[in-house]
Amino acid sequence: MIDPKSIERLKAQTDIVDIVGHYLPLKKSGANFVCVCPFHDDKNPSMSVSPSRGIFHCFSCKAGGDAIKFVMDYEKLSYPEAVEKIAGLQNFTLNYVRGGEPAKENKHILENANAFYRSLLYKTPAAASYLYSRGITDELIDKFELGFAPESAQTIRLLQNEQIEPKEALEVGIVKQNENGIYASFINRITFPIYTHAGRLVGFGGRTISGNPAKYVNSPQSAVFDKSTLFYGYHLAKREIFTKNQIIITEGYMDVIMLHKAGFNNVVAVLGTALTTKHLPLLKRGEISVILCFDGDDAGINAATKSALLLAQNEIDGSVVIIEGGADPADMVVAGKIEYLRQIFESGTEIGEFYIRHLASGFDLSRPVQKQKALEAIQAFTASLKPVVANSYAPLVAKILKIAEGSFRLTRGANTQAAQERMQAYEMQNFGKNQHGRKDILEIRFLKTILENPNLKKIVLENLKTEYFVRHRDIFEAVAQGVGTDDPAVRELMFENYDAFKEEDEILKNIVILKVGFYENLHKEYSMKQISLEEKKQILTKIKKIYIILWKLLKRFI
Repeated sequence: MIDPKSIERLKAQTDIVDIVGHYLPLKKSGANFVCVCPFHDDKNPSMSVSPSRGIFHCFSCKAGGDAIKFVMDYEKLSYPEAVEKIAGLQNFTLNYVRGGEPAKENKHILENANAFYRSLLYKTPAAASYLYSRGITDELIDKFELGFAPESAQTIRLLQNEQIEPKEALEVGIVKQNENGIYASFINRITFPIYTHAGRLVGFGGRTISGNPAKYVNSPQSAVFDKSTLFYGYHLAKREIFTKNQIIITEGYMDVIMLHKAGFNNVVAVLGTALTTKHLPLLKRGEISVILCFDGDDAGINAATKSALLLAQNEIDGSVVIIEGGADPADMVVAGKIEYLRQIFESGTEIGEFYIRHLASGFDLSRPVQKQKALEAIQAFTASLKPVVANSYAPLVAKILKIAEGSFRLTRGANTQAAQERMQAYEMQNFGKNQHGRKDILEIRFLKTILENPNLKKIVLENLKTEYFVRHRDIFEAVAQGVGTDDPAVRELMFENYDAFKEEDEILKNIVILKVGFYENLHKEYSMKQISLEEKKQILTKIKKIYIILWKLLKRFI
């Protein structure tokens, strides 16, 4: 079985945003993230994820819990299986104890291979010389962990020495197999280790230095490596991406490395020709804009076009930069054209405009019939966009096609349903229903104090009884009894934007304020009750005496 202490260490280092973001597109919303809930037929972003508290909660279906619970529910896994899944995503080594299932051995196959390749780089003059000729320094070699994969036999020997079975090596893609047997996936190539966004090593890219027609190759598709989900260098660029709220996407490993050298530390690269839908969860984390920077050849233009369409239809803001003349970003850095790069990154063509211009370029606009077909192609694209976005392109389309702006429409009518859904999303974080249908901020602050501040919890419970909580009585009873985030109402409470009390004096003062309010309302209630005058008088006198005492006490704090 998994050592419980190992699980606690995993929990401590796990960022729930990384885990949920691995599966779903997340958007920043204040201090939290929101997304469409995968556990019911959700059309609005009803699920909220709190990085500070390490929990998720759906305000519609009430699903929620920590990162482990999310993976359990999403992947339909048992608790141990979910723990192992998260450990794998984060490159975390679990410890196992006797009793239960036998201890597993993490042989760190890819890590061992990476260390081996790195150790050979400087022992291979041709590899080191090539990197130096491209402007790559020793510092960059270390930062990006560049290495060199030797002849196949040497890699096979490494695996044998580490007692790694061929099946295990095949599973992680470090070797391949044909009719002649097992052979290394990378032979006589400079190696570029590829990490997930969470920092887990999952594969390699390899650049030939022996004249192989396949200049670059990636690890084969495997249980751990799916190039359509990955960005090269994302784990190194992540902090800068969210600092700048911007990501620059290029075509190749060398582009990323050299742009980092030039100070563009928010740069990553695709591992294929273009973006895919599997990249969207990373691109939708936060309100980041995308700069597509591809080569000016046919392949680069095609990749930019496909990627721009994908971004536009998924409501991701961005621009396209095409470097003319056959140069790539790495070449520009070597040539010292860093300021030029900065300028073109700032002045790229907006993705929708880029795609519209691309569509129009496929028609002879001097011919009326061709012009009409161009308009129809553009309308097919804009119809897939939100009305406001689509209509904003009207002046551009009119200018390109040389037609009157009012002579065409770029949308199929107002999307009232979508507008309603967006409005509902703004209301997503309203507190759950209670006895009076409204929330009480002071009560909420006490409840959050019980949950978040053990030192002040005792003071709250000693001074406040259930009856003082008029609007959130059920939740008070739950948290007072120690109910945690397994309870949906408690999770909703934790997502409230009101702070817990931090100081003893502050909480004592507000205890009195809550009681004053309680007895004020109690006085009003009994004043209107249909009971005998004598009974009413007795009760109101008692309430008034308590009220006066509380007011005197409150004045000491004021």
